[in-house]
Amino acid sequence: MKRKILILASWYPSETSPVDGIFIHDQAVALSREYDVAVLAPRRVGWREILQRQFGASSQLEIEGGLLVCRERVLAPVPRAPVLAYRSWLHAAERGFSKLLTHWGKPDLIHAQVVLPGGLAAVRLGKQQTIPVALTEHTGPFDAHLKTAQQRRWVRETLAQVDRVIAVSPALAKQIHAFDRAIAIRVIGNLIRTDFFVPEKNEKQNLPDTTMRFLTVGLLSKGKGINYLLQAAQRLVQRSVTGFELTIGGDGPERPPLVRLARALGLAERCRFTGLLTREEVKHWMQQCDVFVLPSLHETFGLVLAEAMACGKPVIATRCGGPEFVVTPETGILVEAANPGVLANAMADFIRGRLQYDSQSLRHSVVERFGEAAFLKNISTLYEEVWAIKAKSDLHAQVT
Repeated sequence: MKRKILILASWYPSETSPVDGIFIHDQAVALSREYDVAVLAPRRVGWREILQRQFGASSQLEIEGGLLVCRERVLAPVPRAPVLAYRSWLHAAERGFSKLLTHWGKPDLIHAQVVLPGGLAAVRLGKQQTIPVALTEHTGPFDAHLKTAQQRRWVRETLAQVDRVIAVSPALAKQIHAFDRAIAIRVIGNLIRTDFFVPEKNEKQNLPDTTMRFLTVGLLSKGKGINYLLQAAQRLVQRSVTGFELTIGGDGPERPPLVRLARALGLAERCRFTGLLTREEVKHWMQQCDVFVLPSLHETFGLVLAEAMACGKPVIATRCGGPEFVVTPETGILVEAANPGVLANAMADFIRGRLQYDSQSLRHSVVERFGEAAFLKNISTLYEEVWAIKAKSDLHAQVT
């Protein structure tokens, strides 16, 4: 029989937020090839939904995408009251875990995703049921978890009790070590769906169009640095480097001011805002672009960079944490963050044909480091280490 792995997810896709924690879903699906996997993902409900009586069932236990997923309803965070929100989430996790014990059985390992609240819930459940716990951290910057004294105590409690801590990049591991130097951390990058993100079958180079197509995709927030990308595009036009267009995919709080900025900079004719994209649409735009650009101020990994590379596209990214782990000299260019001048120079090098990359080599780099086979090998090795330690501990307990 396959060993049972419970994914306890702080973030997970839902009908209202289909891309929230989609990379956690991808990992769970991949793990299900080797293990019996279930997902526990408390479902946040906002106060507006409560007032409109559109909050749905208090508990759901369903098969989603071939996985058993348990969702327990929990109120969304109250502004300036994160501790209350976490406590509510912990209670929901306990209820869901109890249902899974009845309907699915006791897991051999709990794999928590994100220290708060998932990791905290996992260590408490693991202690109650004598189940080992692994934790993967995705949050950047990590000090987002450390805003209050209570949060810091919970983070310390969690990191001290998990059997293995995983960071998705060396930069994130460094941030965790800044909080607690004693924590042993394994770096395992995010899984990339290289079966989904693939090069276009009919490559664009057969077409006579010489326009260089730059693409960026993400939540349009200040941290993504899109304003610096627009400023870089303006500098190119000012230098009479005009053989390019820019597509900005995604939505978020900064979209209206960014649209206004694009117009003010004279970029309305060469800059397209697509709005929110489905995953299929993200793949389409990646396949159609020539270069993917991520001008972020901070990233823990840079999922979209690796997805674009899996589509055979070179990338320009900022040195802001995760990209330094994902991007190599063979796959793209790294530039200083918040510096439109150096970003414009990198874009100009592509437009003028000074930089050339091989599509298959780009894809191979991602498949080898972040594809499903690489992910399963790394994570299975870690699981076996945890189970070996537990078996030795159980044997020692029996002897004594």
